[in-house]
Amino acid sequence: MWAWMLGEGRRTVCEVACTYNKVALRHMGGGPRTFPGGVNKWKWKRMHEKRARDKQKRLIEQEKQLYEARIRSHIRSTLSPDHRSAATATHRPLSPNDQIKALADRFVKEGAQDLWNTNDGPLTPNPTPTPTPNLNFRPKHSRAYRSVPEVRNNRVGAHKYRFWRKGSDDSSSDESESESENENELSLKTGSSASLGEYDVKREKRVVPKPSEEVEFIRRELIKRKLRQIEEQESEKQNSHESILSNTRFDESGISPQTIKALSSAGYVHMTRVQEASLSICLEGLDALVKSKTGTGKSVAFLLPAIETVLKAMTSNKSQRVPPIYVLILCPTRELASQIAAVAKVLLKYQDGIGVQTLVGGIRFKVDQKRLESEPCQILVATPGRLLDHIENKSGISLRLMGLRMLVLDEADHLLDLGFRKDVEKIVDCLPRQRQSLLFSATIPKEVRRISQLVLKREHKYVDTVGMGCVETPVQVKQSYLVAPHESHFQLVHHILKEHILQTPDYKVIVFCITGMVTSLMYNLLREMKMNVREMHSRKPQLYRTRISDEFKESKQLILVSSDVSSRGMNYPDVTLVIQVGIPSDREQYIHRLGRTGREDKEGEGILLIAPWEKYFLEEIKDLPLQELPLPGIYPQAKLKIENSMAKIDNDIKEAAYHAWLGYYNSIREIGREKTTVAELANQFSESIGLQRPPALFRKTAIKMGLKDIPGIRIRK
Repeated sequence: MWAWMLGEGRRTVCEVACTYNKVALRHMGGGPRTFPGGVNKWKWKRMHEKRARDKQKRLIEQEKQLYEARIRSHIRSTLSPDHRSAATATHRPLSPNDQIKALADRFVKEGAQDLWNTNDGPLTPNPTPTPTPNLNFRPKHSRAYRSVPEVRNNRVGAHKYRFWRKGSDDSSSDESESESENENELSLKTGSSASLGEYDVKREKRVVPKPSEEVEFIRRELIKRKLRQIEEQESEKQNSHESILSNTRFDESGISPQTIKALSSAGYVHMTRVQEASLSICLEGLDALVKSKTGTGKSVAFLLPAIETVLKAMTSNKSQRVPPIYVLILCPTRELASQIAAVAKVLLKYQDGIGVQTLVGGIRFKVDQKRLESEPCQILVATPGRLLDHIENKSGISLRLMGLRMLVLDEADHLLDLGFRKDVEKIVDCLPRQRQSLLFSATIPKEVRRISQLVLKREHKYVDTVGMGCVETPVQVKQSYLVAPHESHFQLVHHILKEHILQTPDYKVIVFCITGMVTSLMYNLLREMKMNVREMHSRKPQLYRTRISDEFKESKQLILVSSDVSSRGMNYPDVTLVIQVGIPSDREQYIHRLGRTGREDKEGEGILLIAPWEKYFLEEIKDLPLQELPLPGIYPQAKLKIENSMAKIDNDIKEAAYHAWLGYYNSIREIGREKTTVAELANQFSESIGLQRPPALFRKTAIKMGLKDIPGIRIRK
């Protein structure tokens, strides 16, 4: 028994030892060590050795320049003995020998023997040369002054000027003048003030001759001419701001007669400035990145060359088994796609055989597919998501896109942003490389210009009709902002709308909210207040959105409460006021929202309503002409009426608005990084909309938003 137990014990110990050896002898993975920049050890070493040598050369060159400056200073100090004072014994420039000694001391290691010998040099020192007046150490560009000797020349009078000298007064002017005559040749000064130190002394005052009357007359005439030029430039700028139209007519641009006839029937005779600047480039077949203000006719600017491209392709190509799509226009929203397709159909009124189709979300996939197969489609207007669905489902559209001639990105800054960039990249990969690409937008940040290389060719043209230093917003739009507590925003919106309706009989207002569910809450509140209001956001079906968009275009005395689906490219005519409740996502979004008013040279007004903790956003738009408005007084009866109307709204809408509000501000970096503050602000918002306690979040949602275990955030069990 004992023998069996001993044997089992030895076997267990051996197994543990073998396992330990296996673990201890396991080889670690990994490749060769690399240094920053991807270089290996030897490249890194050589690079730092070269940097050390360069640094040493720079230090030696600096010491060399300093040594030469010391020598010059020493020579000048010996040539100017009259300016030595009691302070020069202690505060005089360092001599060259002292500098060499100090430099040697710097490089002597600690504990080493000091071998400095003051007698280093030649055995028999050369006698110091006596200073003579003929020595001239003056450089080419000397900053110092010297006393002017008596000029002995027949062309100039032998008059001797009096000059002020440092440290002299009126009583001793005669003595200083006599001394300066003897020392005028010995007081030549060179070098900079840093190297001369005490001896950089001004010797004379510059005498500026008075200009003659003729010179003064010429100066006055030049000043008047410059002022006239400045006034003319300002007047030209004002004239350019007054009208977006140019003097160029459409019939002078070389487009087809049928298109000119359609333009004339639609009332278009003269081009806008963006059309004049970009049409010739686009008709030549070049890639272009075009920046223009909102409401200046960018849609027609890219639709005209698109139609000409289709006409050329249809005349040159033979009949094919699969009819190709010659022009693809991508835009970020469904409403903008429908609007561009409608404008294209107006321009194709007298063209036969050219079809325009749209691919947007909210419509059944098979309905789109049947329409593309049965109806002609040479120009396709699509949103990136729906087009990518058709490409990935192999509906046959990929084969039709292989004959593409032109790609247009409307609102290019939004399409190349993080939200759409991946979809756009996948779509571009499916398109032929031999094509023309056009990018249009009202705002083009620097990041978008860099990313635009994904779509444009390297030799593309950049057309900027806004101009350097000019704002992207329309000049005729009055911009202002209100700073008020977030709890009073609903009351202020109602007050602003009431005042605007009284002042403007044919009013037409757009109220932008931060999210779709907050838009729904604002719409229900204003509807309870008996106002003529409509809502537009991404949660609504496509047929409803199209109907509301068409109704708002044709109507007056109407208020549209919308999210950002209506902020870009939508041409709603005669909008008199735009209200933005809460901060937009960025500066560009503010400009695009404001661009819904003031279109076609008409006047408009924009009001930004923000809370005190949102004032940081004003720094991003400080170059825009915004004015702060005083807070209006709200009567207690109106406040009570709004509270009663808010109480009638369904709690489900309020809870959804709370969740959307919390998600939006939590995603903004400047506000969302303080999670406790976001939770407190969200609870204040829930109280302002009539909720007794903040709605609970799902556990996964709270973890994803980083709000788990934050005071004030309730988790649903």
